[in-house]
Amino acid sequence: MIMKRMAAATCGGFTALLVCTAAQASVFVDSANYVGSRTTVGTSGSGGGLQWNPAAGIWSDGGFSISWQITNNGADYTYRYTIDTPLSGSAQLSHWLLELSPTDANGNSLESYWESVFVSNTQGDYSDIGIAAVTAGDVGPATGASNVGMPSALWGVRFTRDTALTETVVQFTTTQAPVWGDFYARDSGGTGAGTVYAYNLGFGTDPTAGATSFLDWIARPDGDSRLPEPTSLALLALVLTGWGVGAMRGKQNKGSN
Repeated sequence: MIMKRMAAATCGGFTALLVCTAAQASVFVDSANYVGSRTTVGTSGSGGGLQWNPAAGIWSDGGFSISWQITNNGADYTYRYTIDTPLSGSAQLSHWLLELSPTDANGNSLESYWESVFVSNTQGDYSDIGIAAVTAGDVGPATGASNVGMPSALWGVRFTRDTALTETVVQFTTTQAPVWGDFYARDSGGTGAGTVYAYNLGFGTDPTAGATSFLDWIARPDGDSRLPEPTSLALLALVLTGWGVGAMRGKQNKGSN
C-alpha cells in the first residue's frame, strides 16, 4: 500500500504528455469491477475488506454492506451506491462518507464542482432514497467526533439518512473516472466504545502499483476524466507529426546518398 497523495504528479515533456494527462495518485478501477460490494464477514471486527466495531456487534457477520454499480456512458459515468444496515433502533445508518478528489489532474479545486453535483444539483442528475438534502457543509474535509472510529480525515461528501430504511441509495453522474478509494459509515445512536461504525480496511492508503487485489477499497470517482484534454491531444498530434516528418526526411536523405 502507499499513502494517499492529494495532488497529481507533474510532468515535463511532450514524450510523457499522454501519461501526464491521466496522472493521479490513485489506481483506476477496471471495468470488470464496475459492479461490486463489501460486506462484514465474521464477528472479529475485520473481514470482507472491512473494519468495524465488534463491541457493538449488530453490524457484524453480514449486518452491514455497501455496494456500487458504475455505468460508463461514453462521455461520463453514472455511480450508484447502496448501503444496507439493520432496521433496529440506533443500529440504523446515521450517515456515511464517500471519498472524492478535491482537485483535478492539473491541481485545480473541484469543491465547487462537487457542490454543483450534490448541493445545487445543477449537474450530475443526483438522486437518492432515504437521504437528507446534501448541504455545502457536507462537501469537503471530514474529521471530528461525529465520525467515531474513523482512522484519519477524509475529503469527500457526507450522506445523512432521513428515513427509517434498511437500505439507502445515492446516484449521480460525473465525468470523473472511477478509482479505488475510501468510505466511512456509522450508526445513529452509539457513543464512545458502543458506536457502530465501518470503513474499508485500506482506509488512508492507495493500492500499490501492479496490485491485483482491491478488496480493501471501494470504487469511487476521481478528479480525472482519464481522457486527454483537447489541447493535449492537439499538442500530441503536433509532436507525432514532427516525428513523422523527421523520419521521412531521414529516409529521403539516406536514399540520395
